[in-house]
Amino acid sequence: MSFASDLREPAFAAREMFLDAGSRDGTPALARELLMMDDADYAASFKGSAIKRAKLWMLKRNACVVLGNVGTTEDLAVLEAMRTHDHAIIREHAAWAIARIGRHPPP
Repeated sequence: MSFASDLREPAFAAREMFLDAGSRDGTPALARELLMMDDADYAASFKGSAIKRAKLWMLKRNACVVLGNVGTTEDLAVLEAMRTHDHAIIREHAAWAIARIGRHPPP
């Protein structure tokens, strides 16, 4: 017996940017997208969402960690761009991720 049913409440529907995030390939893509966002993109993408409690710089820090753990050489350009970010913590995490990708290339 299954209790699952189709989503009926549009307010709970996944936002466009998260549709591919469940796949292994989608996770780095989402992290790259977050790193490329500016404040206006962030506000528009998450309008009316509780995720806006987290500041964009916090999500960018987390995205650097994601890419450091599962990213590939394709992610180096966006990580390099983060090495000049205003927030020191993002610069530090970007440098860490770049070093991780260099030391641990995927199989």
